[in-house]
Amino acid sequence: MVQTASVGGARPKATVRDDKGQFWLVKPAIATDAGNIPQLEHAGQQWGAASGLDFATTVFHPSMAGLGAVRVLRFDRSGDRRHMCVSAASLLQAEYPDDLSQAERWSYPRLADELRLVGAPPQDRIELFGRMVFNAVCGNDDDHVRNHAIVYRAGERRWRLAPAFDVVPNPVETPGRLHMQLCLGRFDISRETALVDSHRFGFSGKAEAAGYLDALLGRITAGFERIAHWLDPAPRRALHERLTHNVAVLMGGDTRTGKR
Repeated sequence: MVQTASVGGARPKATVRDDKGQFWLVKPAIATDAGNIPQLEHAGQQWGAASGLDFATTVFHPSMAGLGAVRVLRFDRSGDRRHMCVSAASLLQAEYPDDLSQAERWSYPRLADELRLVGAPPQDRIELFGRMVFNAVCGNDDDHVRNHAIVYRAGERRWRLAPAFDVVPNPVETPGRLHMQLCLGRFDISRETALVDSHRFGFSGKAEAAGYLDALLGRITAGFERIAHWLDPAPRRALHERLTHNVAVLMGGDTRTGKR
């Protein structure tokens, strides 16, 4: 494959069909990667699923050079049938990445509002809240509006939040903010920003949201132990340190000790 930018995003990719008729998106490593990005993406997707969230299925294919490719199951195809999809960029009428003046539209609470307006069930807004928290914990600050979508489920005759995709922990540093707002006007990662707009995700109040947040942080912590074997030693240590730090932040405690 020619290692240049592709029409569908910044990374080269190709669609393949397996012997069961399922379609997958294949994304190889490229020479400019700051780390083993396919491995990181697979680990991130597996980690989200191990935390009880709805993440797209992935398969990692290592290569003799130690990098390889990640294969992602396409949620917009079932055999020869295509499913209608709409990106969060379209739902929020938010351009990305060129128009920074529209950054106020890059918002998880606003996306939760759109899910309600298109008739997605209440659990999809809770799922979106969980993904926001997961991105904060794992350090996926590439969570822009083209990395979220809804898909029309003909069997249900309704729009649903699509499975999470393109969840890649930052390979270089631990970000202190996400690409989309956690609450009105704020992108920074904290317990306050995660909870202040929780009613827009369908929670009855901050107490219910706080209980869900704390339980989810426990599942994310346990989930990491289940997927850590996918990572090489250096990124495994780095992500474990990031996990410990960010869980402490979102618990509202001392980031050095992890105590509340």
